[in-house]
Amino acid sequence: MYCNYKIYYNDSFVLISGDRTQINKNFERILTEEKDIKDFMANPAVLFDKEAHGNIFVACCKPGETMCQILDNLEIVIAGGGIVTNEFDELLLIFRRGKWDMAKGKIELNEKIIDGAVREVEEETGVKIESVIEKPCTTYHAYKMKGKNCLKETSWFKMKAVPGQTKLIPQTEEDIEEVRWVKKADLPEYHTITYPLIWDLLVPYIPFKTKPEGTC
Repeated sequence: MYCNYKIYYNDSFVLISGDRTQINKNFERILTEEKDIKDFMANPAVLFDKEAHGNIFVACCKPGETMCQILDNLEIVIAGGGIVTNEFDELLLIFRRGKWDMAKGKIELNEKIIDGAVREVEEETGVKIESVIEKPCTTYHAYKMKGKNCLKETSWFKMKAVPGQTKLIPQTEEDIEEVRWVKKADLPEYHTITYPLIWDLLVPYIPFKTKPEGTC
């Protein structure tokens, strides 16, 4: 079985995989030649120029090695976040900079990622966390900050909120305008007003009958 690596950038992504059956019309560029792949790994400028390049497929025999070579040329930022549910099985979303998102943030020096993820959720939303599933899923987001090409590696932990919390407190100093509990059946309404990375995390929670057309 092939291991896939997906790097989100702007409103698109790069998929690094050895499974060519995933190639479809949704990819603007498909890199299969060794020279083209090496050039991309050494200088993935399209991830940071803030232009819309569309989705890119990188077809290679060893996706893990290819991903590591890309990481060698970037500034890595370690972050943690929470996919948080309450006693009513609703999901916790935040509204920041015109998009619906989920609470996350940079891990502090000498801080365990799981602890930092809980801290960020509680700081950004005012919601106290009761329990955490320790095995996270990981996402990668490419962006430019202070002239540096950065890649944010975020570990997303499934979390359960302490019951009875109705007071949600957005962390305004982090540009968070609203915090909201959302019913899973209502998630499709957020499809066009959230980031592709966040949407991919939310899709598994959407009841099958309410998934938007074209959603896997």
